[in-house]
This record gives sequence, structure tokens and C-alpha cells, in this order.
Amino acid sequence: MQHSKIISGIDIGTSKITTIIGQYSDSEEKFNVIAVSSIPALGFRKGQIINIEQASNTITQSIESAERMAGFQINSASICLSAPHIESVNSHGVVAISNPNGEITPNDIERVIEAAKAVSITPSKEIIHIIPIRYTVDGQEGVIDPVGMNGIRLEVEAHLIIASTPSLKNIQKCLEEIGVKIDQLIYSGLAAARSTLTETEKELGVALIDIGGSVTSLTIFNEGSPVFSSVIPIGANNVTNDLAIGLRFSLEDAEKIKLRLTKVSESKKFEDEIDLSSFGIESDEKRKLSLQTTINGIIKPRLEEIFQLLYSKINESGFLASIPAGVVLTGGGAQTVNIKDICEKIIPLPVRIANPPKVGGIIDDIINPAYSSSIGLLMLANDNKKISSTSIKKNKFHLKVNFDKFKKIIESLMP
Repeated sequence: MQHSKIISGIDIGTSKITTIIGQYSDSEEKFNVIAVSSIPALGFRKGQIINIEQASNTITQSIESAERMAGFQINSASICLSAPHIESVNSHGVVAISNPNGEITPNDIERVIEAAKAVSITPSKEIIHIIPIRYTVDGQEGVIDPVGMNGIRLEVEAHLIIASTPSLKNIQKCLEEIGVKIDQLIYSGLAAARSTLTETEKELGVALIDIGGSVTSLTIFNEGSPVFSSVIPIGANNVTNDLAIGLRFSLEDAEKIKLRLTKVSESKKFEDEIDLSSFGIESDEKRKLSLQTTINGIIKPRLEEIFQLLYSKINESGFLASIPAGVVLTGGGAQTVNIKDICEKIIPLPVRIANPPKVGGIIDDIINPAYSSSIGLLMLANDNKKISSTSIKKNKFHLKVNFDKFKKIIESLMP
């Protein structure tokens, strides 16, 4: 493929580690997924490393499997994270414009963003994202890009996403041992948002709920930017555990039941007794499963608990009245039976379940909510590379202009 670039990502989820490799064509502006590999997240708990040797082996298996599929080796990758240690804060920065004629330059933008980073955080935490929400120039609010404008005072409202430094260092250590360089760290809520939310939803105001295995991330957008990010330590695995205890099955069989119930409830709406052999489960003691008892008695209470916690978080954030586009559900847990109806009863807002966009290549098994953050990771990493490339080109242009000016001065001094 001409004028294309390879982008690699490792999505460190709470139930699986996914390595995904994409090829982006600049001429066609199209993505092709050329390799994807998901391995159960051994050595991790709730997105954090609990056994560094097991974690390294898990990441290695995932990377090597994707490399075999792609036919080449990965040297660097963008890393997607979701864990309870991730939190956010909104900050305000203000600087005086440095240019004597009052014109705002990119240097002023860098300075005001640095000023917004001056927040009090514990020594064990660090900022992984700083995202400008809006700028203000001499009291004029709502400025999107102030470069080139004139003024005296520049202010910014910024959204800071913060993570645990020891947790990040453990992940970095694992990848260094494998020989993979980290291109960038990306919070999973931003990655999932890139692949599932529309620009209109982000502009109006929307709450994205990404339900993973052991954690659920909540990211609220307003006026096109994230304004609140939080992760709660509860997810779809809690539903599986409840099913295993309530139905007296192994966790593996409980997971099979959970994944199949959505299709069964749609196709056999009025048939309550389900033969478990159709799920690929053999049991001498219990061959039948009551659909109503399983859904209403076990799954529904746990989902209600999750959405009550999320509703409290939305209320605490202060943005409940600022999300008219409602709630978007994604992540593997979004495939749970009746989840949309249960969410609508707890959170009184419009609700939709989002799949990632249809990209090209190997997509049969990944165009579902479970891979929203993985595909979004590739898309966001590609966006960031475009921005970096544009910045480099601009810098080269400025260097050329300065050199031309210098050349003219020298020539004027020559006899």
C-alpha cells in the first residue's frame, strides 16, 4: 500500500491484553487492521500488575502472536490503560502574552498549558494527559484556537488525567524487558471515545461508559472536550461471578451463559426454560436454565448496582445537566443482556450501545464493543502522529524562513 504507515497498539485491559496492528493509507484516509491478538490478562488485577513475571509473559504472548500474524516485529507501540488509580481534575492557567505587539504565538499556548499543569497532586501520581477545554483572551471566552489573535492576557481551562506513577513504571519495566518502546500512554476512555462517539455528541455533551472485565470507566465530554474522567473498580466480571455462585457453575461456564443470554433472550423471548447443552455446557445435575430467574434475579441487580454508582459519579461531577446527548455504552460488558433497558431505568437519559467503526482488514471478530478501546487506540495514535508530523513541517518551514532572512542579511553585507 503506497503512502501508508504502520501503527501498533497494546490495550492493557482488565480481562485481556490486546495487541493490534493497523496500516493507515494517507492517500485513501483508510485504516486496515492487519493483526490482532488477545490473551487473558494473567499477572494483572483490575488493570494493574500484581505479578511482573506473569504480566511480562502475557504481554509477550500477545505481541508475538500479533507479530506472527503481521509478518514483522513490533519495536514500539502506543499503550492503552484503564485502572482504578486513574482520576482527573480540571485546572485553570493564565499567562501574559509575551509578544510585544500582542500577537499570540504557539509559545504562548505552551506556556499557558504549563501554567495549567501547576496543580497539587501526590508524589505517587503523575499527569498523563493535559487537554485544553477552552481558551480565554482578555475576557473573551470560548476561543478554540487563539494563535494569531491579539491580546494581553491568555487563559485556558484544561482537563488533566492523572495516573499512579508506580503502576506506570511497572508497565514500562515489562515492556522494556520485552524490547518494546512506549510511543505514548493513552487513557482507555479517550481511546474508546475516538472510535465510538460522534463529533455532535461530544459537542452537545455525552457520558461514555466503557464496561470492562474488572473496571468501568466514565468519561464525560462537553463542548467537544473531555471534562470528567473516572474509573470504578467494578465491571462485567462481577456479573459472571454472581452467575457462577447463583447457578453453581464454574466461572468458564458462567461466562458462556452470560455471553449467550443476549441472543437467546432475543430469539426465544417467550421461552423461559433453556437447554444448557445448546450453550456448549454439559451438566448431569442441571440441564435446564430459567431465563427469567437468571436475568431478573442475578444479572439485573448487579447491573443496577453498577449504574447506580455511575449515576452518583455523574451527579458528583456536576455535569449531569450538560450531557443532553445522553449515555453511550461500550466495552465487553455492554454486550450483557438487557443492559440498555436497565441503564435507562437508573440513569434518566437517552442510551445507546456503540460498536467501533468498520475498518478494513481482519475485522470479523473485533467489530464489537469489546474492542472499542483497541481500535480507538490505533485511531488516536494515528491522529497524534499526524499532529506531530504537522508540527515538524511547520518547524522546518520556520527554520527555512529564518535561514533565508539570514542569507539576505549576509548578502547585503558582501561587496
